[in-house]
Amino acid sequence: MKPEIKAFIFDVYGTLFDVHSVKEKCDDIFPGKGLSISQSWRNKQLNYFF
Repeated sequence: MKPEIKAFIFDVYGTLFDVHSVKEKCDDIFPGKGLSISQSWRNKQLNYFF
């Protein structure tokens, strides 16, 4: 009997997706803060990963 697959999960952040793609939109909403928001967001992602 084959086991039933319930989920298939893989990590693509930093390899397939531009993790800093939000920078421009954040700059539109919070002028001059896009880069720091993007970097903070990426740091949070990495912290959750580890």
